Amino acid sequence: MPKSDRLPAPLIGFEGRAPEAPAWFARALKMPVETGTTDHAGIGIAWKAWGRRGDPAIVLIHGGTAHKGWWDAIAPFLAGQGRRVIAPDIAGMGESGWRDSYDMASHAADMRAAAEDAGAFEAGRPVFAGHSFGGFVTLQCAQGFGGDLAGAVILDSPIRRQERQRTSPPPRRGGKTYADLTAALARFRLLPEQECENLWLVDHIARGSIKRTEAGFTWLFDPDLWGKLSYEPRDPENIAAAAGCPLAFVRGARSSLMQAEVWDHMRAVFTGAPFITVPEAEHHLILDQPLASAAVLDTLFEGWAGRR
Repeated sequence: MPKSDRLPAPLIGFEGRAPEAPAWFARALKMPVETGTTDHAGIGIAWKAWGRRGDPAIVLIHGGTAHKGWWDAIAPFLAGQGRRVIAPDIAGMGESGWRDSYDMASHAADMRAAAEDAGAFEAGRPVFAGHSFGGFVTLQCAQGFGGDLAGAVILDSPIRRQERQRTSPPPRRGGKTYADLTAALARFRLLPEQECENLWLVDHIARGSIKRTEAGFTWLFDPDLWGKLSYEPRDPENIAAAAGCPLAFVRGARSSLMQAEVWDHMRAVFTGAPFITVPEAEHHLILDQPLASAAVLDTLFEGWAGRR
């Protein structure tokens, strides 16, 4: 998107103030949360979890340059249904460590390590769910150790025909330091850019994206994240054949990434999988419609894992 056509930064008008949030979100944030870090392949992989260890589990994997706090409006509702809900930080993002290089197999192995450390497998096979880039990590999990999962949910992750896939990394992001928190919040944007009515939730995830350093405030994620990532072509047919667990696909009705051509192609390849559209949502459907997204995940979980 050319700079002249970019949407205004969503939080710039608040000048560091937090928008008013609904009462249900304040209640959700009061639910007890456990945090931890597991050492895996040379770095720490951070995670947070809601609910009791030993309950049937769902593992939530965030998108690119995001962090585990993106699930804070959804996870408490799932945990309230008697589940262990676990949200790890992908390597190079959130509070997890950085590596010299990244690849999808390593990301999937990290997610399993964090899930195991947080108790995801104590009640049997968990469900994995991932949004955007996290959906591709989740697909890698389904291919690599799907037999150990009850199911995998892919949230607005476009699986295009091979000839239409990206062959080069996105531009470098982040790395800049800001004088104060207000200046950093004013620069926060969703990627890909979109409007979001729930600015209180955008503010919440933005604050969780920033760390304080001696020089000022900067983003948590590795600014060389995409340049370090090995890009491997995704063959939709091979993914469908290799998945070792049931799959389900969810999109926002207004998603710029999951419109008819991509959605219909995925339907034709992943036959038998549920395809669910969340109304009044764009790509970042877990921000646009967090309660509807929670209901979708709850329903799919019940169908696959149920109550043990």
